[in-house]
Amino acid sequence: MISLGDNQFFIKTDKYNWILIEKSSGKKDRHHYFSNQKQISRFIGELKLKESLSKQRPQSIEISSRTPSYSSVIEEKIERLDDYIDQLITKNHATF
Repeated sequence: MISLGDNQFFIKTDKYNWILIEKSSGKKDRHHYFSNQKQISRFIGELKLKESLSKQRPQSIEISSRTPSYSSVIEEKIERLDDYIDQLITKNHATF
């Protein structure tokens, strides 16, 4: 099992699936099943985004033509998360 570093998410695999284990204090672990690593990255990215948006208060933001689009920022963050997960998996396989 591979920890994603925050003690909330762990990844393991079986013969057919990538399994994301979500740990919450005082609650039963939740298992999410995916067919590939990219889906795990997208799931975690979207979940973290929802959490951060729910914690923020609406603010007046000036948007200009130089402001990146919301979707491009999210896609970039998810891609970086996918690269991070790939590094963890590669590192974990090298230790066996």
